[in-house]
Amino acid sequence: MISLVPTPHRLSADGARLRLGPHTTISPGAGPLLAELRAATGLPLPERERGADLELIADPALAPQSYVLEIADRVRVRYSDPAGAFYGLQTVLKLLSGPELPSGPELPKVTIADGPAVAVRGVMLDLGRRHWDPAYLRRFVRRIAWLGYNRLQLHLTEWNGFRVRLPGHEDLATEPAYSLDELTELIGYARSLRVEVVPEIDLPAHASHLIARRPELRPADSALNDGAHWTGHTTDAWTMDITRPANREWIKGLLAAFCAAFDTPAIHIGADEWPVEPALSAAPALVAYARSIHPDHGPSDALIAFVNELAQVVRDHGKRPEMWNWWEYASGGTHRISPARDIRLTAWPDTEAEVRAFSDDGYDVIAAPAVSHYVTPRTAPGNRAGINYVTADPRHLYHDWTPSQVTGYQLCVWADWAEEQSDAYFDWYATRALDVLADRLWGGPLLGDVDDYLAVVDALPYPGSAQLRPVGELRPVGGVRPTSGLGSVGEVRPAGEAWPVVAPTVPARVRRVRFRPAVPSGARAVGGKWPEPVWRALDAVRGTRFQGAPAPDGPWEDLAVVEWLPTTTWNVLDVEAGEAHACLRAFGAPGGLEIEWWSE
Repeated sequence: MISLVPTPHRLSADGARLRLGPHTTISPGAGPLLAELRAATGLPLPERERGADLELIADPALAPQSYVLEIADRVRVRYSDPAGAFYGLQTVLKLLSGPELPSGPELPKVTIADGPAVAVRGVMLDLGRRHWDPAYLRRFVRRIAWLGYNRLQLHLTEWNGFRVRLPGHEDLATEPAYSLDELTELIGYARSLRVEVVPEIDLPAHASHLIARRPELRPADSALNDGAHWTGHTTDAWTMDITRPANREWIKGLLAAFCAAFDTPAIHIGADEWPVEPALSAAPALVAYARSIHPDHGPSDALIAFVNELAQVVRDHGKRPEMWNWWEYASGGTHRISPARDIRLTAWPDTEAEVRAFSDDGYDVIAAPAVSHYVTPRTAPGNRAGINYVTADPRHLYHDWTPSQVTGYQLCVWADWAEEQSDAYFDWYATRALDVLADRLWGGPLLGDVDDYLAVVDALPYPGSAQLRPVGELRPVGGVRPTSGLGSVGEVRPAGEAWPVVAPTVPARVRRVRFRPAVPSGARAVGGKWPEPVWRALDAVRGTRFQGAPAPDGPWEDLAVVEWLPTTTWNVLDVEAGEAHACLRAFGAPGGLEIEWWSE
């Protein structure tokens, strides 16, 4: 089996290999992948304009973002456009790092034809509620590009934070905040990897922090000041007062500065989660302002009209305006006007029919259905009905979900009610959904099960990471026979009791533990939450300690610990490189668990 992620549409191979040598040349145009290809091969790969051994050939007959890779006596990548060239070369890089080949610069002789099923494949990160480490963001960009995503929406402002030191508005920044240089570098790096960054400033709601810094923005209408539904507690400010001309001009000036700060094709203006009817009609100043615009306008129309003014600011800066859908929900269907049709919508309704309705109404739509494409873990340890919000279920995405004919989809990682958690907390819940959604957005053939696909994901290292493989044959220790050739299968045991001890044929330096909980057959998230029996099975795994020792009697040391709620599929815990261990075991919380130990 040739390991590739996402699974390509068509692949044929004859088992032969091509050995690259010190004189192998490459066509110009590899961009940032040139350095990665040189590192992966250990070869200089000088560029050659014509007749290169690794040749890029434009083929306008191919669909956008598509490529055909042919590896025989040479390597040829036929591509439709720069994105197709990037994905074709990235596939070469993946083949160089796959587990099937010996060390050294060899490639399988294959023909691969591939291209995405969905044009825009995105991810959103909530940088407004909490600050994410810039080094993490750079790694994240490389990771999503590796998976074939091409969009990253950065939600930079929230009710509790303004995470950019914006020129002319530096006093609005909530520390820690990003410098413009940090964001500019990230945007440029993403662009080099064919990922479009879309910065977002959320206006005119989610504005508690801005109103605190600019009290004149506080509405006289108390109905507009409570954001408890979205924060979990009462707020004394939420939606900015747009009824006064000075406020409208200040907000548009802020947006103009935001647009000018970023060299990106699009700017997202948020425009969501202001209060809904009938609360809006209980805001006399907003109602009066709406009627001053037009006698038939209601409060929703006043807000929509202002959104259209904001969109014009974005257009005036030569950029595409984007926004969330919300107006139609908040108005209860009473709105008389709508946002301009040239505003791209990021749409969160749960059903595909609701998403398609926006497309049918003339909008360009990036869909993010809230119950299936949101990662919002809120209160640790994870998603439980009645307590937490939603989880993206990788098994559902892989087996049950099919994209509609809209422009794109994106996974949204939200930090609300969990602002104090680490980057790793959100990464834990998002990882498997990211892996699986990428595959379905490219639309290649399904493997037998989502876990078969995730085995391919885990066998394929990201650029710069080590090639890991399952530890070889494991011998039982003390007469206990494991029931998996790659690891040990735990049984339900009292808390604090160790599971069977196994020993590698040769002591292993474990770098990764893969584990799969025992859950009810066919388990799926329902409404974005784990049903109670599934949640209990997953929660039982928390606290499990994966340990290594030089001998069966110890001393045992923790290699990895399950801190948060796992998913129902294969989960991965990385282990920092340390000593080789002759004995391995799991220890701690009760629960059925299948385990694989991986080493370099």
